[in-house]
Amino acid sequence: MTYLAIVRHGQTEWNRTGVFTGWADEGLTEEGRLDGQAAGMALAKAGVQWDTVYVSTLRRSVETATVALAELSHRPTTHIVDWRINERHVGDLEGALRADLAATHGVDRVDQWRWGDERPPLIDVDDPRQAVHRSRHPELGMSIPRGESLSDVMARVRPWLTEAQEAVAASVNVVAFTHGTTFRAIRALVERVAPEDAHQMRPANGSLVLYRFPSLPVAQG
Repeated sequence: MTYLAIVRHGQTEWNRTGVFTGWADEGLTEEGRLDGQAAGMALAKAGVQWDTVYVSTLRRSVETATVALAELSHRPTTHIVDWRINERHVGDLEGALRADLAATHGVDRVDQWRWGDERPPLIDVDDPRQAVHRSRHPELGMSIPRGESLSDVMARVRPWLTEAQEAVAASVNVVAFTHGTTFRAIRALVERVAPEDAHQMRPANGSLVLYRFPSLPVAQG
């Protein structure tokens, strides 16, 4: 048997205070490090020798992986940084307090932006926040997202998932340290859940899901 594990990163300060984060590069809180440690203990308890680890380009993913992998007696030999498992780009919501948005737009609208399949208000191309993202992702050029729905994230995650599944099928155990929306997107693809039905997938920081091959479903295009 070979395995694919997906982990949501540990808590950040913006998670704790209810701020839309997206591609903003937040690090872990002390609680977040404990989340990562717990995820690492769960990976170790699975009794799997992990071969390949994926992280996003964002610091909270990398820091969670560092803490979690320290719990393993055997460290993965292959480490890959892949922007495709970055968090959803939250567009112009980046840095906004959810409570403030709820007061203006209503709780239901904010809930849809956070957990539903509604694309957030797009960020302006010349916005300083977007300029920072472009500088950190030069390979994307002007094709960098300006705001993404869950469906958008599923579309960019699908090719990554295909590669990960092919590795697992070739007897490579893969663990990916992802984010709230990419965690949900991967689950929806693997478990064949439509975006509009994924509203109740609300993973806590440090959440882990383990899929086993050959029972691992294949993501459909």
